Amino acid sequence: MAQVQPPAGGPHNVVVTQPVPATVVVSQPPQRDWMVPATLTYLCCFWSTEIEAIYSACWAEEAASSCDVPKAEVQYKQVRLFVNISIAVG
Repeated sequence: MAQVQPPAGGPHNVVVTQPVPATVVVSQPPQRDWMVPATLTYLCCFWSTEIEAIYSACWAEEAASSCDVPKAEVQYKQVRLFVNISIAVG
């Protein structure tokens, strides 16, 4: 067995590291904000369905901010549906 001599200048510490699994964070792309279209169609189009659209847009934003992606997606789809209905009727 060969003995390794430390370089001149004193003792040195040897650090041995083990490979560690990498942490991967997967995030969904942000959904489109439907509050502005909901508000504009409320003012310009059929307002009775737009009240529900604004209500759903508020819930969608709250779900998105709390990272509840499935609930946010359902709410975004509902807002989009009500906005499209209001535009078609109005």
